[in-house]
Amino acid sequence: MSQPPRRAPTPDAHVPQNRVVERVNALPGVQPLRIFPLLLPVWGVEIKTTIREAQPYEVFDQYLSRAIAEAGLNDLPSLAGFFGVEPALVERGVAFLTTIGHAQRAGEQLTLTDLGHRSVADGCRYVLKEDRQRLYFDGFTGAPMPRTHYTGTVWLDSPELKLNGRTEFHVINSPAPFRPDSLDQLLRRPDREDFNVPLTLTDAAPLEVTKEWLPVYVVECVQSPLVFIKALDGPDPLLSRVLAPILQDVLAAEVPADAERVWREWLDGTGFHDVSTHRLPNGTLRATLPARLFGDQFGWAKLGSFETRKHTFLQLWCDDAAVRRRAVLVRAGAIVRAGGIRRRDELTARLNELAAQLEVTTPHPHELLVHARAEKDDLLVAALEIMA
Repeated sequence: MSQPPRRAPTPDAHVPQNRVVERVNALPGVQPLRIFPLLLPVWGVEIKTTIREAQPYEVFDQYLSRAIAEAGLNDLPSLAGFFGVEPALVERGVAFLTTIGHAQRAGEQLTLTDLGHRSVADGCRYVLKEDRQRLYFDGFTGAPMPRTHYTGTVWLDSPELKLNGRTEFHVINSPAPFRPDSLDQLLRRPDREDFNVPLTLTDAAPLEVTKEWLPVYVVECVQSPLVFIKALDGPDPLLSRVLAPILQDVLAAEVPADAERVWREWLDGTGFHDVSTHRLPNGTLRATLPARLFGDQFGWAKLGSFETRKHTFLQLWCDDAAVRRRAVLVRAGAIVRAGGIRRRDELTARLNELAAQLEVTTPHPHELLVHARAEKDDLLVAALEIMA
């Protein structure tokens, strides 16, 4: 099974905060209020496993196994006579089947083990192999983490994280100890494969239990909190559900900042004394700035995206639809150039996403190619021309 890294450089521990604000604001019917970078406790459990691995049979081994299982031939002379071969050849074959746990001897009598019978029934040679694997459980409820959380997730062995020297993640701890029955219950589940436990696992024993930390963004919403982890592109349905009561209590203890005052001070501090904020239908604050500032004072990536301060956020905007559409092309091109998009369907999806965020019609991928040629962006042109 794929295993996540125990630690990664902190710049890779999660996506930038404004990216999560973009995601949550794109969700229909959601009214986001505040965002909190947090470290949630998780239990990392290293287990010693025994896995039943399927391998192709050697021809004679399969014939021997079938003769014992189906023809009732359970001694060396009978098997040698049946196959018309020297007893020494049968002896070597039986010795191998015994070594891999398929056959057993009681005096001169041979029988197949359960593993041997299952191999005959399924037409493949099952071999038991020992390995080690790490599983993760939520530190509050003991719920196992789904398989979707393993690839791309960073688990920290120390409760400290600051992204790019700016976004500091704060710890929420849990006094609850790890419950050994959490592992036992997981191993008995018929859907355990959904939680990164292979169905071919036949035995497991815990070796080590350590407390680790999962970087998340928790977005407080009018409805209920949403949890965002790095491995998923949207809110985490499991953690958002099982941790809702805990997170609601934690967030209720945080004195809310006056968002309009926070952003009034920010706008004044950046020289926009005559710019006012207004609320969108979902309650998010937006500031409409002169279109000429984007691509100059503010990078193109800022247009339609969000600034974050004191757990609140503000969307930067302009009223010029042509400028916003250009921002879609520039932002998509930057992602392609950086290698974040390699296929045509991925490009189409990202153009759709950016166009929806910036409230313009979606450009066709060919339009991005025309834009790249006009800008004499040879690297982007090459990446687009080879895109399948």
